[in-house]
Amino acid sequence: MAKKKAGPRLPAFSRGASSANPDRVPGRKANKSGGSLRDKATIKRLKLYTGGKIKRDKQGVVVEGDLARRDRAGNAEITGATGRVAPDRRWFGNTRTIKPEELDKFRHELREARRDPFSVVLHRKRVPTALVAEPSDARPAKLKREELLAAEPFERSGTARKRIKKAADSLEALAAKARSATEAYDARHDGGADARALTSEQAKLLERESTDTTGRDLFAKGQSRRIWAELYKVLDCSDVVLHVVDARDPPGTTCTRVVSHLKTQATHKHLVFVLNKCDLVPNWSVRRWIAVLGETAPTLAFRASTTKPFGKGALIDVLRQFAHLKSDAKQISCGVIGYPNVGKSSVINALRAKAVCKVAPVPGETKVWQYVALTKRVNLIDCPGVVYNDDDVDEASMVLKGVVRAERLPDPVVYIASLLRRCDARHIVKTYDVPFDGLAGVSEQEDHDQALAFVDALARKSGRLRKGGEADAHTVAVQLINDWQRGKIPHFVAPPAPPEQPRKEAAALDPGLS
Repeated sequence: MAKKKAGPRLPAFSRGASSANPDRVPGRKANKSGGSLRDKATIKRLKLYTGGKIKRDKQGVVVEGDLARRDRAGNAEITGATGRVAPDRRWFGNTRTIKPEELDKFRHELREARRDPFSVVLHRKRVPTALVAEPSDARPAKLKREELLAAEPFERSGTARKRIKKAADSLEALAAKARSATEAYDARHDGGADARALTSEQAKLLERESTDTTGRDLFAKGQSRRIWAELYKVLDCSDVVLHVVDARDPPGTTCTRVVSHLKTQATHKHLVFVLNKCDLVPNWSVRRWIAVLGETAPTLAFRASTTKPFGKGALIDVLRQFAHLKSDAKQISCGVIGYPNVGKSSVINALRAKAVCKVAPVPGETKVWQYVALTKRVNLIDCPGVVYNDDDVDEASMVLKGVVRAERLPDPVVYIASLLRRCDARHIVKTYDVPFDGLAGVSEQEDHDQALAFVDALARKSGRLRKGGEADAHTVAVQLINDWQRGKIPHFVAPPAPPEQPRKEAAALDPGLS
């Protein structure tokens, strides 16, 4: 009898034909079609999808399928007391935890970085500013709202309805007021004479009052609501603010109000001081003012010229660095602000090496803001000159800063004494070849008399005389103010001495101080 051929050896456990069994033997159908079976990793993943069904034992207790029950773990509810965390998609968001010690360290480092004008805080959107920022006023909002009425009553606020000013409470009172005004007018004009027949003294008084009104309007240039609206448009649209300062008078041409606004209300904007007209002052003065202004913001020395500028390459490199820091934006805008007649438009022309902005040696040439493309990623914004209304600044200082055009002054001779007092007598003699001893150590009345004598001598030397051989003091005074504003008369404000060096040592290092 022939032996039967032994078949394949079967394993000790049973092999099922289920597709979820990784050890199953392929059948005839799979061998004919050449298909492949699922591997163990695929079967395990598929079981995760279908393994959330609840399975209970004979007593009804859930033994499997906890994934399908999101609010319970077995027969117990998921709460804080059970030691489990309720599933929530917010746990998988952009949430980070930090220790109090690390937060204090980060707050201290960020405070030091903000104080340093040459450091920039990157990725501001990722910084938890609500936790890092130190609140200046920790009082509740309710108390702050209550204090608003204490600062300004409701009757004086803009929301309150304005009272109508009545000429009189009744018709009889209005008639009596009209009769009294008529009587006063008749007494003032000789019993009802023609109003146009004014006396010479009254005409002079009227002319003086109109002159005072014109002068007040003249010195209000750069302080109108329209000019300030143009300024804040430029500030809102700018990523970098270039504050142009006159190197001859940096403290007088720095708008402290704008600087404090950028430091407190717009900390995300970068401020850079541009010390323009540095060729009109000594080198030691420029270096010292750069060190003084550099404590607040980065400061660059500049000379605006389309042919031979100074500091152009350094300023463009700084703007390119800011554009590199703002890599998420296609372009950045750089606003150019400052006092009138400090050279804002000239700085833009020097950067572009051609006349793209209208310039003039007089204040108020730029009326509205305008965009100028410097590179593909940097745009410049020209802004009209803005004057901050400060009570400590007198009219003479505003005239000598270049805020007011000398041709429009009603009496420019009044400001000549202040001009001569602020400059060296040797420079006046060298510039105009007229003998002058200076105004140091004399009284105010003597200042005015000596200034009139100098104007008279300069008018006679230059041949500017009126009929009868009288000196044309008005024209000569306008010429002196224009020469002062345009740099023909040398002058500058001396910088403060460094605190770490005595005055004598500073004078030894810088001969210009002695």
